[in-house]
Order: sequence, then C-alpha cells, then structure tokens
Amino acid sequence: MRRTTAALSIGVLLSGLAAFGGNSAMADETTTQEAVGNTSQCTADPLVMAYYRTWRDVTVPHDANSNLPYPNVTKMTDLPAEIDVAMVFDAGKTADTDYWATLRDEYVPTLHERGTRVVYTLWIDRLAKADIPLTDEAYKEYAQQLVDTYVTPYGLDGIDIDVESYPTGDDLTRAIGVFNALGDIIGPKSGTDKLFIFDTNQTGSTPLFEAVSDNVSFVLLQAYGRDASRMQSTWATFADDIAPCQFLPGFSFPEEQDRTHWGDAEGIYDPATAPSYLAHKYATWQPEGGTKGGFFAYAVDRDGKVWGDDTITASSFTWMKNLAAVQDDAAGVAPKPTTATLGGDRVTISGVGAPGAEVSVTAAGPGLRPSDATTTAAVDGSWSITLDRKLTLPQTATVTQKLPHTGPSAPTEVAFRPMAG
Repeated sequence: MRRTTAALSIGVLLSGLAAFGGNSAMADETTTQEAVGNTSQCTADPLVMAYYRTWRDVTVPHDANSNLPYPNVTKMTDLPAEIDVAMVFDAGKTADTDYWATLRDEYVPTLHERGTRVVYTLWIDRLAKADIPLTDEAYKEYAQQLVDTYVTPYGLDGIDIDVESYPTGDDLTRAIGVFNALGDIIGPKSGTDKLFIFDTNQTGSTPLFEAVSDNVSFVLLQAYGRDASRMQSTWATFADDIAPCQFLPGFSFPEEQDRTHWGDAEGIYDPATAPSYLAHKYATWQPEGGTKGGFFAYAVDRDGKVWGDDTITASSFTWMKNLAAVQDDAAGVAPKPTTATLGGDRVTISGVGAPGAEVSVTAAGPGLRPSDATTTAAVDGSWSITLDRKLTLPQTATVTQKLPHTGPSAPTEVAFRPMAG
C-alpha cells in the first residue's frame, strides 16, 4: 500500500508485465489439469476488501500523519457492510492513541457482528530484516511472536503481508522462513480460520512468492493506475501457484496531498461515468477460465474524493457499495435480500438494497390488493416505492431485488401489523 505523507519506501508499479507461457498440452482428452493453490478459504461469492488507514480514525489526532488542519471524522465502524475484510493499515503515529483499545473493545466486535473480518498489515521487511538467526526454530518463535503481538490481543482474523520490495540473500531466506512458519499458524495450511494474505505490486514470478504461495489465503494485486487490459497477463504469472478465487486486483482512492494521480475512482459514484474508471474495470474483470476472488480498495475512507481535494470529510462509500453490486452481477451472484419497511401510511415501502438494483414489490392476500410496483435503488442503495392502495390485514407484500445479469434475491416480506390496543 502507498503512503504519500510518511517516510515509507514505496515500490513503483511495474509496467509491461509479461505473461507466462500457456499450460502444457494435454496428453489426451481425459487428462485433467492438477489443481493449484489452496482454496479452502475461498468463498462462493466474490469478496470485497479494504485498507483502513489508522491515522485517519477519529480516535487519532489529525496531525498524526500530515500537516493538514482538518480533524479526523471517520470511525472504523463507519465502513459499509459490503466490506468483507478490512485491513488495519497502520503507518501513522498512532502508538499512544486510543485507536488500539477502541479497535479491541469496539471496532472488532462490531465489525464481526456484521460479518466483516479484520486483519493486520505488516511490511515484508518485518520478516526479511528481523533480528533473528536463520534457523527453523527462530522462524517459528518469531512467527508466533508476530501473531501474539498483532492478531491475538485485538481479536483479529489474520495477517496481511505487504510486499513492495525484493528481499535477496539472507533477507530472502529469512522472509521465506518466517512466512512459512506463519503458514503453520494462520492461513489455509494451518487448519484454522485465520487469514494469511499476500499483497503486492509485483508479479507472481518472484522468488519470494514462488517459495511461499502455498501458505496464502489470497493474493491482492496493487493494480493502481494499471490498464485493465494487462490484468490477464499479470494474472498469468500467478496462475501456476494459486487458483482464480484467491486473486483480487485492487485500486486506490486519491489520498490527501497525493502527487500521484492514479485516476482509479473519483467523486461520488455515477453509473453513467463509472465504467470508464479502472476501479469499475477491476470489479468486472474475470480471469480466463475462472472467477476471481474479488477486489480491494486502498484508502477506503477517501471514497468519494477527487484528486487534489485535501479536506478530511466523512464518506458515504458510494464506490464501495456500488462496486460490490457490480462485481456480484459480473460473477452471476444474486444480491442479498434488501431491507424493507412499511410506512405508517401503509402505502410507502422503503429500504436499502444493492445500488442500481431493480426492486420489485408484489402484494398477496384477500381483498383488493395494491398493484405490483418497481423502482431502482439509488447509488447509496436506498429505495422507496409508493403503492397505489393501502395494505390491509391479512395482506403481505413481498420485496425482491435483481441486478441486470442475475436472478432475484430471496424475498423480504412486509405486512401491516396494527399495534395492540
């Protein structure tokens, strides 16, 4: 991940990534290709992940990582429910702030209740340059120390390793040793439900990745600013080691005081212009012969900002909500049921569903019933329908939502239920 306002060495995105050659020809038509990757932590539906910048949390002083005068306004629990995995991305001066106690006592329990998992991001140098000998016992002890320091105290769900440098020599040996030792504690080989994520701006042909790939739950490709037409060739460099469901390309929202204009996603999500942005292309792209694991976003608290806007304001997360729906639609996944509430007038039904979904209401029951009605959910997922007559006892209304290329969601039922007198 990038930081533009702190002293981190950030790798430059590689260009002109070459694809590996195709698979060897089949010996005969009955030969099947050997499965690659450990898919035990893949999910049926594509995932949405996001990097949350700790130094922009409301519990942290606004000047922890910049000279901007604006106070922080975002809580980690403001993240939308569409996010399946949130990364604790800590690169600011947060050590003596209330963030960590709040993470443990409020943020993680609340996010877990809504189904969002939380992992901690470590840079590869924490492994490669650790002050430990090059022995299996030292790797094992240090790996346990990392888990005991960054996962267990906060009730987190795993570790994400940010790889933007190229360890060599003893550093590479040490990084591989610790990574493999971590794989015995977290990730798909561990037999636990803890996630072990490899995120990078590199290809899958590096010595480090090829040595540790069987330990990873998912690979996140920092594709910031990268032409989506190159995604297949980049994916091909990973395809010998992981399955498509383990691969998630990602984009970056424009950070404050950022000198690099990626142009991945800017402003409030607009269905008319969104397809021209890289974030939309990453969400809809699929690798040849499979379905990707999902997509991710960096600097998620900047959702809705345009490049050059340095103010710190609350986000309505229109890109994340809409891209989640766009990705599901591209993968053929029907949306989850929408919420639905009958108003006191008994003709207004409203709720929050998938942005852009077609919401349909059908009434059933004896007597004169309201006619069927439809509407389209707004970019924030909200919708409202006014029926042509009131719902009466014992009538019910069934609400479903549908994306352009999927079947309808499971129904949500509403009914008039008078209060007991």
